[in-house]
Amino acid sequence: MTDSRWTPSPDEDERVPQLPPSPELPEPPQVKFERPRLPGAEPSPTFQRNTRALSLAFSIGFALAGPVILGALLGYWLDERFGTSPTWAMLLTLLGMGAGLAQLIRIVHKLNQMEDKS
Repeated sequence: MTDSRWTPSPDEDERVPQLPPSPELPEPPQVKFERPRLPGAEPSPTFQRNTRALSLAFSIGFALAGPVILGALLGYWLDERFGTSPTWAMLLTLLGMGAGLAQLIRIVHKLNQMEDKS
């Protein structure tokens, strides 16, 4: 049986090209960045209140659509699993509509409370 391992010949080191030495790089400069403080840079209370109200207003769409879609998908999956054609899908879609409506009422109530404070 022959040995299939490769062993380099003694002159093999001479045939391998040598890489040039890497140059010495200088140390990177230490930079400290400090944002300048401008007068009036803090957001005003009105801006903060309006931003909070706007974010609540934009969340209305997700509050309505999320539970309905989740209920419909879960109902469809349960119908496929148990073989009850539209029962779970209809029931959980209606339940999602109710949950979305309850969430909508909470958001509108919170928006009204924020408006009353101002």
